[in-house]
Amino acid sequence: MGGGLPNGFVSAFVGGFISSMIYGITTLQTYAYYMHYTEDALILKLVVAAVWVLDTVHVSLMMHALYYYQVINYGVPTSFEYIIWTLPGSDLMNVFIVFAVQCFFAHQIYCLCRPRVKWWVTAPIMLFVLAQLGFGAEADIIEMIYHDASIVPRIMYYGVTPAVATITLAEVMITVSLCVLLYGRGSNSAIARTRRLLNTLIVYAINRCLLTSRHCGSYHGG
Repeated sequence: MGGGLPNGFVSAFVGGFISSMIYGITTLQTYAYYMHYTEDALILKLVVAAVWVLDTVHVSLMMHALYYYQVINYGVPTSFEYIIWTLPGSDLMNVFIVFAVQCFFAHQIYCLCRPRVKWWVTAPIMLFVLAQLGFGAEADIIEMIYHDASIVPRIMYYGVTPAVATITLAEVMITVSLCVLLYGRGSNSAIARTRRLLNTLIVYAINRCLLTSRHCGSYHGG
């Protein structure tokens, strides 16, 4: 292997820089949110703050893990047999972020639904949201406890794969529910501006699902 890096860590290195850039955008958006939406409910402001804090911790732990493998132990192949705790710790923060965001959208769906079907729509979504939290946290905590790279194949089978599957299912259910609800509101509105706004929100919901699904494809890829 010489002084190079395994292919997985090359992609992790690139992904780390991309995540850092996205974190900068997230920080700017968070600042803009607090400047322009001062009238929003306190609970919504706390959710935004919690997601930003989790993202800050996520990027910080990820940078430490990359520094450990690619700077401190550069050219030391045996270092990749040891899982530094900040690597699964970074993934764990990401699990919490996904959980918080999906809970937020599940609550929005609950508020938009008719009273008779609220629980019929949101209960299955929350079931998958809680499942992804459990599977994802399980995989990361096991890695933090054992630190042995040889357990990764088993974790991928019992933890990561079910986590990715449940995240994807929850995202699809959230997107379909939002699209149906927003389309129903738009078709019943006689105001063209309102219909355009709701159509924009539908496109946003679909794009959010596609981006999250693409992210799931590289979940725990490092």
